[in-house]
Amino acid sequence: MDIVERILSLAQAIHSQFEHVKCCKHQCQRLMERIQILLEPVRILQAQPPWHISHHEEQMLRKLLQALGEAQKLVMKYSQTSWIQKFLSARSSGEEFVWVNESLEDVAQGLSLLLQAEQKQAFLEAFQAKTCRRQDAEDLTDDRAFLDQVMASTEEPKDGAREIHMDGLCVESKVDWMQSELNKIVNVGKREAITEIERDQLTFRRRLQDTERYDLYEGEYLKYPVAIKTFKRPLTTDPTKVRDIFEKEIQTLKKFESPNILRMYGICIEEKDGSPCFSIVMEYCKHGTLREVLTKQRHLSWEVRIRMALGAARGLYRLHQTEEKSRLHGCICSSKFLVAGDYCVKLSGFELCETESSIKRKAKKNWNQVSMLAYVAPETLKDIYYPYRRPCEIYSFGIVLWEIATSKIPFEGCSLQEIKEKICDHQYRDPVGEDCPEELAKVIDQCRAFDPSLRPSAE
Repeated sequence: MDIVERILSLAQAIHSQFEHVKCCKHQCQRLMERIQILLEPVRILQAQPPWHISHHEEQMLRKLLQALGEAQKLVMKYSQTSWIQKFLSARSSGEEFVWVNESLEDVAQGLSLLLQAEQKQAFLEAFQAKTCRRQDAEDLTDDRAFLDQVMASTEEPKDGAREIHMDGLCVESKVDWMQSELNKIVNVGKREAITEIERDQLTFRRRLQDTERYDLYEGEYLKYPVAIKTFKRPLTTDPTKVRDIFEKEIQTLKKFESPNILRMYGICIEEKDGSPCFSIVMEYCKHGTLREVLTKQRHLSWEVRIRMALGAARGLYRLHQTEEKSRLHGCICSSKFLVAGDYCVKLSGFELCETESSIKRKAKKNWNQVSMLAYVAPETLKDIYYPYRRPCEIYSFGIVLWEIATSKIPFEGCSLQEIKEKICDHQYRDPVGEDCPEELAKVIDQCRAFDPSLRPSAE
């Protein structure tokens, strides 16, 4: 959608311009933080097909675009040295920020409906009117105090006139120096969504899994519920190597932000006694994997099943729509989808795969679990050298949709050879139940078509 792209582009331009701000930096920084928070629901809309955008949501986007335009004017204005002297004379910059901040608060209320319950609460807390007014007053006071220091360090004319006499270059050098000193105390730089996390920022609640390669914990990070995967006997003891791979990988991950793709918060590297402990911090999903939900809750309503199917499709669609033509998941199955507390399904299993592969040891495959052969497309079963393309992944997704519709395990009880014979020799497909909605049954069969060219896209 054009307006979403314009919003994201304008937000990036504001961020770039912010680096040159010389005056009212606290107020501009606050604007930056609020804009970054608002981009979360905007990216959710970006991941949806245009026809899913409601009239109300489009109105909110237009209001946000207008507010960003005014925010950009303020940031550009206070990037100019000439405005420092005017600020000192008028001392009224706080009024200029009021309209923009209030507009952002209105937009936040309108877009908060797109977020899940646990995200919505934290999101709205950032835009509570009482909190915002207090923060704005503090920022204005801090900005004025900062400029007062500049005034105090500047010589007045010998005739004692009360006019403020400052040479432009002199002011600029003083402000830049004082801002650099301030930045040593207060970090006002951009905070990446995916980053390296300090150990004391994490709270471990309870252990969810204890495997040969890692322990999985439920915990908290910045008040968000998270899952923490801590690796045992890591493959490498070189934190620098892991950090290098992680830094490269997070640049790619930014393209996959979506409510239906598992959110990654970052890695934690705890170095002590020369033996580093590596952990990956990710979004916590209350119900576990999709396969676990379908096994434990076999009597889910069709409303819930269809919601899970749509969530899974949106996650795969977001992955397939990336700029990288060859970006595929590579291992679509019901265990790669996780289910949050409100049955929102999220695609996982690829987010920090390169970082994780540099840490963990490989384990032997356990064929006693749901056989991965059940998800392999017929063309690949017939020819192991057949190139893995999107239609192959859509076939695997069709099997996942069949699981959602039936709660059953695909080809349960069959040996690997029996699965191959059924699919390749007899073109067998497990039937969906008679109570399955007609449209869903149609999509499932289209995804499982034996001719790859007949399979739909994730769209």
